[in-house]
Amino acid sequence: MEKLFRDHVKMLQERRAHDFRALLAEFLTAEAASQETDDGKTVLNSWSTAKRLLKSDPRYNKVESKDREALWRRYVEDMLRRQKSSHDSKEEKYTDARSRKTLESSKHPLESGRSHERR
Repeated sequence: MEKLFRDHVKMLQERRAHDFRALLAEFLTAEAASQETDDGKTVLNSWSTAKRLLKSDPRYNKVESKDREALWRRYVEDMLRRQKSSHDSKEEKYTDARSRKTLESSKHPLESGRSHERR
């Protein structure tokens, strides 16, 4: 019975954490992150700023207060990591495309010169 109870409590905690992450995903958008306070804080670099935005949602109060900041911090770190990875990937594709274009353009003059020599 005790194991069943512990499993149930664990499942409830996981569900609350999942719902809190969904709340973060809804509120911590690029638009929200671009809005700075007078002292340069945003929802991505200040827990107190994010907390003010999140408090009105019922999912906020369902998570224990000691866990909220840690969940927010992990979410922001993951979000920034994904953005950096996406940016790096786009930059790499752009660099690869530029390299291929340069390589292809350098091949064409040689090819035209060879075909001209054959004549």
